[in-house]
Amino acid sequence: MFEETVIYSVGSLNIFRYGIFIAIGALAALIVFALLCRSRSLPGDIPLLWGVLAIPIGLICSRLLFCIFDFRFHGMVSLRAILSFWGGGLSMMGALLGAVLAACLAARILRVFPRTVLDTLTPALFVFIFFARLGEGSTELLGRSRSMTFDADNFLFFNDGYSTYLNTYILEALCAAVLFIILLVMLRRERRPGDVLLKGMLLFGCTQVLWESLRFDSHMRFSFISMQMGIAALLFAIPLIIFAVRCGKKPLIITVIVIALVVGGIVGIELMIDRTDVSNMLLYAAYVILLSVPVILGFCWKRRSLRP
Repeated sequence: MFEETVIYSVGSLNIFRYGIFIAIGALAALIVFALLCRSRSLPGDIPLLWGVLAIPIGLICSRLLFCIFDFRFHGMVSLRAILSFWGGGLSMMGALLGAVLAACLAARILRVFPRTVLDTLTPALFVFIFFARLGEGSTELLGRSRSMTFDADNFLFFNDGYSTYLNTYILEALCAAVLFIILLVMLRRERRPGDVLLKGMLLFGCTQVLWESLRFDSHMRFSFISMQMGIAALLFAIPLIIFAVRCGKKPLIITVIVIALVVGGIVGIELMIDRTDVSNMLLYAAYVILLSVPVILGFCWKRRSLRP
């Protein structure tokens, strides 16, 4: 991280601006979750218990996913290295997984239907993502793209004196804000428990594949593929299959074929971005079109499954 982003130091312990954003995001998510639980008449103990559980579980899952999927880390794997999380190396996907597991555990402890709790939590998670992405502006490498082939001078771009980079963290924060609003509306309208979570997974998975492709921080990568991109693809595949299963055998077969084609298309476009001179603007336009297919298909199956 940039040394100038240190807010406060206690001996060798530094508190960074990025950490402040993470803390604000976690607190904001807890407050939103508590307000949504109240509006849905859920027990008031759920947000408090979730907050207590989510911090350690989220941190553990975030660190473990990084250690498993960051192949550069494999050369120095040891218990001491794994526990040295303060030196960097955390996964957003792992943190979100930990938050979901904490919600499931809190629901079980308080004997509340887990799907209802997860639906209520889903919009709040995007509040956390919003602040976490904004915080990446205080880091040296996170949330920025490959070197651009043109110069630009506005808030969407960063120039280090050698080249220009797209501030993908700003786009990801804006996307999280939009998804928060969309899911908040869905939460009020959706009547089937668990479907807000599934829709959130579908939308987040498809958009995150694009953002992971744009960002180029070299973390959790294998050759030209980001491991978090693979997790994001899994996120949109799971709800897509669940919605298709509700509609019957034929939609399921179509869905499996579509997922295979979309994943193949993702790998193909990433290969072209990394190893060809084809215009990135054209390739990312193709990316948007490709990733809209799972979203459209998923909502079509969801609507069809509600028919009598």
